[in-house]
Amino acid sequence: MKIFFENYADEIFVETDFPLEGSLEQAVDIFHNLPDYDGSFIGFVNKDGNTVQISKYDRFLFLVEIPVDDQNASYYKLFNYYQARNLIDHLFNGFDPYNIPDLKFEPYIKQKATK
Repeated sequence: MKIFFENYADEIFVETDFPLEGSLEQAVDIFHNLPDYDGSFIGFVNKDGNTVQISKYDRFLFLVEIPVDDQNASYYKLFNYYQARNLIDHLFNGFDPYNIPDLKFEPYIKQKATK
């Protein structure tokens, strides 16, 4: 499994475009060390080339996204800590992220928030 991440608080990252091979233990360590408040994230690229990104959504939830770049959109679902941690285990065991129940599909926002 390839891993990418960005930890803004500690200013460490592995670029999304250049993920590195990593172990489950490394992924769990990165996940546990992500700050709660600044948009930091961890992502995975499986053997089929599917990408899954997990970021802190609020105090209790994580946003799990599967980007669909050619459609400028993503599948997403909110997970609690235990669900997100369990997903990481399953991804390393070959779980297809498209089999996450109740995924929602949404286009990326294209309008600027300000003029």
